[in-house]
Amino acid sequence: MTAVDNALLAGAGSGNAGNAVAGNGSVSDLFMTLLVAQIRNQDPLSPLESKDFINQFASMTQVETMQTLSSLTSSSAALQESMLVVNLGAQVGSDMMVAAGGVSLGADPVQGAFVLDAPAAEVAVLLTGADGSTRRIELGAHDAGTVQFSIDPRKLGLPAGRYALRIEAGTGEAPRAELQGRLLGVRLDAQGQVVLDVAGVGEVGTGDISRFLGRSGGTRTPSQQGA
Repeated sequence: MTAVDNALLAGAGSGNAGNAVAGNGSVSDLFMTLLVAQIRNQDPLSPLESKDFINQFASMTQVETMQTLSSLTSSSAALQESMLVVNLGAQVGSDMMVAAGGVSLGADPVQGAFVLDAPAAEVAVLLTGADGSTRRIELGAHDAGTVQFSIDPRKLGLPAGRYALRIEAGTGEAPRAELQGRLLGVRLDAQGQVVLDVAGVGEVGTGDISRFLGRSGGTRTPSQQGA
């Protein structure tokens, strides 16, 4: 083949072919451009065979098909995210449990829980403030399973603010803390990902949700959810 068709076909495996298809409107237009260029620049003593044109057209068709599938996949993903926002929007005002590495404390107590894989003689909740000081809430010994805890800023003398949160067990494991909070809002970020605003926790992703506790007049503990 000539330098013209070599340059065009070299882009079939890259984004250049996709740009060419988009610029010409369809793969048929691109193929006709390629065909005319090849006829004008081919060696008269060694013209291309018809099967070469067929192979090139098949390659261009594959590029267009891949572009169409990619576009459909992106559209489907965007639609699913939008539907998720609508569905979660109906849950605004509900209490929920979410995984959290930090907590925003005000005047009201915050309920939480975590799961121990093995019995531990010493379990504690550690809160680290913006000044770097750490407050340790001793929970004592616990068997394997779910352990509930409460953070009461007034009883602990903790000023309002944001605190880093982690669980410490004598076994050396670091359980994931879950906090109970009320869903305040749902939105899509710049990348199209669903973001939830949870009272006392802040913004989290859908993967941080462990369960919904529903709307209730009073505060439900994690154990009541399973009742």
